[in-house]
Amino acid sequence: MDTTQRNLLQQMKKLNKAMLKAKELEGKSVVYSRKEVLEEAVITLSENPDAALALFGVKNTGQIDLDMVRKLQDSKGYLFHTVDKMADRGRAIDTDLINPLTGRVMTGSSSGGCVNILRGINDIAIGTDGGGSVLAPAISTGLYSIMAKGLGLAGKKAHVSTDNIAFVPGIGVISHSYELCRNAITILCDFGEILEEELKKKRLLIAIPKEDSVTLPGGQDMRSKLSKAVEGISGLTELVEKDFCGIENRHKAIEFCRSLFDEGIDIIITAEGPVDLLGTGDSVLGSQGRAGSLLQDSSGKYLVKAANMVNATAVTIPSGDLGTGIVLTGKPGIDAGRAVIALGGVVAGLYTVPELFRSYFIEGYDKEDIGFI
Repeated sequence: MDTTQRNLLQQMKKLNKAMLKAKELEGKSVVYSRKEVLEEAVITLSENPDAALALFGVKNTGQIDLDMVRKLQDSKGYLFHTVDKMADRGRAIDTDLINPLTGRVMTGSSSGGCVNILRGINDIAIGTDGGGSVLAPAISTGLYSIMAKGLGLAGKKAHVSTDNIAFVPGIGVISHSYELCRNAITILCDFGEILEEELKKKRLLIAIPKEDSVTLPGGQDMRSKLSKAVEGISGLTELVEKDFCGIENRHKAIEFCRSLFDEGIDIIITAEGPVDLLGTGDSVLGSQGRAGSLLQDSSGKYLVKAANMVNATAVTIPSGDLGTGIVLTGKPGIDAGRAVIALGGVVAGLYTVPELFRSYFIEGYDKEDIGFI
């Protein structure tokens, strides 16, 4: 069997298992699955037998324009597979779903999209982000994400958050591959990429936290958690230390980001998490007295809650530690958005996803299913 024949079998095996799993999870993480995806896959593989299929789901919200979905669907190799569940009324947690990685309540509100990636149903999820609804679920499930509000990807109408902040949601993508995220955003936004080798010429100003200004819920200093990222980008950028104290509060985080961008900072880097593991980040819970506040304050969410509200383009990279990620928040605008995505590629290359995670979740379709019946 040659490599082309092997690829055809592998792609159809992946698709078949994804379709069966999607049917199994309808009414849970899947709202609807398209049977037409099978015929579309056959056409794609007939035209290019060496193609790698990329199945994607779309969050069940009217904020995402159908033309945007068709734009990705019309690109070679991208197959629109499912409509994905969102948390009830856009809540920051989804009490109907369990995070397949951590076993905790699923982070929202783009909850179904992440679950469907880990279940082998899709490779990509398109979601909306008001106060972290793309970025936080991605971190909590060990996935990559790009939220592209700063590049002009936005929803159709304004909302008010559970803590009374008016916003228009940004739109972003989540995937098990940073390359898939980047390629999807490039298609959706119609912009040319900044090559990583061009970053050095730009000399971006990057804000990083001072030591001892933020302690993560697990007890680690945020700056210490960022040491690998800081070392990896130091030759490409100009690093500026800032006091990040108080950024767990969304209102303060919004003011903090805006003030740094006004100073000329291009990108802010944080380490965030573990998300919704040692606490639960949700404004409804947080309003319920001291116990609720303690849970919310231990959720591990920082600038992910503010990125969309300052019209940023933001990227999350899994760090390899459970529910924890590196977050790059870029100032509004096309140039800054392209730069933060390019820098995200550099940072993604510094961190390795645990092999067992990849084998169990991402490549699980390739394992033999042996049941009693």
